[in-house]
Amino acid sequence: MPVHVVAACLGHADPSITLRVYAHVIRTAEASAADVFTQAIGE
Repeated sequence: MPVHVVAACLGHADPSITLRVYAHVIRTAEASAADVFTQAIGE
């Protein structure tokens, strides 16, 4: 989901606030997505 949509749902005036608060979640999701992609291509 785009960060500006999440920010609006949470009531954050600026998406940068959302990114600062939830950066650890985004990094975890990126790592998880990379793992899924690696498994999908069979490496």
